[in-house]
Amino acid sequence: MKPGFLIHEHQLTRQPYSYSYRSDYLIESGIFHSHPSHEIFYFHEGTCTYLIGDRIYVLQPGDLLLMNGLTLHCPHIEPDARYVRSIIHFDPGILDQWLSPALSAKALTPFQQLSNLRLTLAGAEREEFERMLVELNRLSLSPSGHHNERRGLRLADLLLYIADICSETTVAQSEYSEKERHVQHVISFVEHHYDQNITLDDIAQIVHLSKPYLSSIFKEVTGTTVLKYVYSRRINQAKILLWLHPEMSVTEAGRAAGFNHLAHFSRMFKDMVGVSPDEYRNSRISTLT
Repeated sequence: MKPGFLIHEHQLTRQPYSYSYRSDYLIESGIFHSHPSHEIFYFHEGTCTYLIGDRIYVLQPGDLLLMNGLTLHCPHIEPDARYVRSIIHFDPGILDQWLSPALSAKALTPFQQLSNLRLTLAGAEREEFERMLVELNRLSLSPSGHHNERRGLRLADLLLYIADICSETTVAQSEYSEKERHVQHVISFVEHHYDQNITLDDIAQIVHLSKPYLSSIFKEVTGTTVLKYVYSRRINQAKILLWLHPEMSVTEAGRAAGFNHLAHFSRMFKDMVGVSPDEYRNSRISTLT
């Protein structure tokens, strides 16, 4: 697997629910990934710059990220820095077991209408949210009684609490340094032109920077290179197309994502995802039958 190119699919299966509480293990920066499930990411402490879609977030303790997992995302952590986070992945359909249709729709509103956003929690709001994470973790570790049902109800409660926060809170806006503003400009440009034949020269000209300086600051802020990001964005778009439209041919998906040559697309897809485009599409079809 090429460094900086991993885009995983949680073994290409839709796990209804998974939870990791206060993880602090170090991960490689610049690794883009996506998955079919929604994601709740809570930042406890440390230093991290998070790239989600076409936005950069310089995280601070108390930040809550809500993500549509199909959107390409990637953390960048400085070497030897603390990176403590809690992460929940869940299939939105799981809520039907615990909530009425109306309440389920309310709980999913932040992911469907305000997808891929950051909220900064503070004071009593933050204390309550962290208390709920502790309780959810306690139930996740307990194998006795009706722990699955209780855990599901706690997850539903957490999502409703997040929905209430979103309805009352202004979404936090990032304050960027000059380097981060340049990188944000690059990411926004790629988001709108990834399906075209763009080069590093094109991007440097658009942002009015020399290629060496552009390459340097992009690597510093994101942990990866400009061209790796472009190819990661294209492959992720192909994944989205094959996941949402499995009737689409591999050739059609590759061309729609910006690849002119099928062999190049297939080779890069397998390098990044770990399976060929045909295998990926077939795995999706198998989940529908």
